[in-house]
Amino acid sequence: MLPFLKKTPAPAPARSASALPVIAPIAADVDTRPFRVTDPHYIAMALQALADDGDLVCLYPTQGASFLAGRIVEVQPQDGALLIEVQGAHAPQPDPGPVLLVAMPLGIALQFRTSGSWVDAPPGAPLQLRAALPDQIIHLQRRRFPRLETPLGQPFRAEFMLHGESFSMGVDDVSIGGLGLRSSAHEGRLLMPSQQLRRVRVELGHGASPLVVDLEVRSRRAFRSFLAGEQLHFGCSFMELSPADSEALQLRLARLDAERTRVAPPRVG
Repeated sequence: MLPFLKKTPAPAPARSASALPVIAPIAADVDTRPFRVTDPHYIAMALQALADDGDLVCLYPTQGASFLAGRIVEVQPQDGALLIEVQGAHAPQPDPGPVLLVAMPLGIALQFRTSGSWVDAPPGAPLQLRAALPDQIIHLQRRRFPRLETPLGQPFRAEFMLHGESFSMGVDDVSIGGLGLRSSAHEGRLLMPSQQLRRVRVELGHGASPLVVDLEVRSRRAFRSFLAGEQLHFGCSFMELSPADSEALQLRLARLDAERTRVAPPRVG
């Protein structure tokens, strides 16, 4: 299962357009090349997740209104189409032509361009836009590398200083591209996406020498643990690894993978 897919109830009743938040497009100076997705299966699943969860999408037409708020109500991969309901907009309106759509599932930017036309609707009914399924999306924080969950009972921790305070967080998962860190809601209150953590001391379990690395916080999400209560998970990427650290990390990942496959069969989904 893809990490962004959520198992949540149907969307709550729609709010008025004035009460809806504005989701801004990804800034022009962000290098989005590593986060472009062209796999049709991934694209269809990502957009279906938006539809299933009723996530807000903001539409930026190249003509007309500065932005419109709506949600994806149907994904039709077999027809290469999307159906998007626009809130607070009613017929008649000119077709928007090319349009930029931006969503923020789990606080992670997802953006794509498409074009479409309005579906005939009775007077007073919300407008629906039938648009082409995009052949590319930008999913800013999608994982670029396979991750391994860290085993229980071993010391997997990250220690660092921030704003004059010392922090020690659990390492939930590790990949050649970065780490997933876990903390209590209180301990992680100062960490935000785009922050850089310098000289983080990372322990990677028994028999592994600690690494000292620089990390950039790429994502932040809250969740509730049955035992520990409110928790925060931070997706962090390595800013730069020396050849020696990269080799040591790859060896440790290989050992973790071997240990995992010996203990349990591979997970499905």
